[in-house]
Amino acid sequence: MLYGVGLGPGDRKLITLKAVEIIKAVDEVIVPGTIAYNLIKNIREPRVVEFPMGKSEKVAKGLAAELVERGDEDIAFCCLGDPVFYSTFHHVVDELLRIKPDAEVEVIPGVSSISCALAKAKLFVSSSAFITTQGFHEIDTAIVLKAKRPKEIEEKLKEMGFSKFVLVEKMFMDGEKIYEEIPERASYFSVLIARRQP
Repeated sequence: MLYGVGLGPGDRKLITLKAVEIIKAVDEVIVPGTIAYNLIKNIREPRVVEFPMGKSEKVAKGLAAELVERGDEDIAFCCLGDPVFYSTFHHVVDELLRIKPDAEVEVIPGVSSISCALAKAKLFVSSSAFITTQGFHEIDTAIVLKAKRPKEIEEKLKEMGFSKFVLVEKMFMDGEKIYEEIPERASYFSVLIARRQP
């Protein structure tokens, strides 16, 4: 099993208990650089695999091939922030699943820089927020929190070119559900994820 473990924004005290549990339990821990190394070296000595600019795809392919060979081991790839937000981990997973589509992968979320930046600035999101690093026409993923009328939102996003939708309702709570067929209504604790397909 390959675990993608988020280490949060760089403060050891913001590494989650679940992340520490996985780091201690796996056969090997891999980090993509010295910042991640320094964050967890007191928990467990990790192996550093550098991903230099312009060569990260080659490194990801090599690491994925190694992970396939070590398929019976549990490996944690630890990265700053959250593994699903702009991380090196997704390159490794893409390559791993290309080679071995049935490979087991689990993501352990980390505290994101988005929530930490808002906390540092003492700002609160209470109505709506739009977070991007690009112009709207270049966005390939849209995330809607508190999607109580997900079907209505899905229709609006389809008009904007989004074509794949997943609704996660009551995450980590009793009654957790993941929908690929989007329902008309959902609870307050719902997140709708929309993707543009290339």
